[in-house]
Amino acid sequence: MEIKKMTPILVQHFHYDLNDTLKVKNDLNVSIRQVFQTNDQGEQYEGKSGHFFEVAVPFEVAPAPGQFTVSGLVSQVVQLIDYFGEGRDLKPNDYELISRPLVEEIETLTYQLTQITMEQPVNLNFKSNFDQLKFKEKQNSDKN
Repeated sequence: MEIKKMTPILVQHFHYDLNDTLKVKNDLNVSIRQVFQTNDQGEQYEGKSGHFFEVAVPFEVAPAPGQFTVSGLVSQVVQLIDYFGEGRDLKPNDYELISRPLVEEIETLTYQLTQITMEQPVNLNFKSNFDQLKFKEKQNSDKN
């Protein structure tokens, strides 16, 4: 799938807290919704080359041993070339492809911030659970 980035990755908010007590948390979600571009006259552009989507990753992460928590929201608008379906109909591989740059931004920000605040950078190195989705998708297709 060809992806055209319509906006840079936008860090809408990013927060860092030291934890009073150790806690481990790993809440990172990916959401996608179709959006529409408008021209200078306010008319909606339908995207003849493919639909536009906003990909967003809200997160709250406290990696082991749980000394700190980072939370926030990053997003980006992309156009999926020659794709005219709904976001929920994307294959797991495509979903991972469009969300991975946002997850990498969270990993990079956390690494840089902890290098400064803790004098020891923390590498989050997220692994997706899209493999589970691929497995479920294969099971469903095998039933048909």
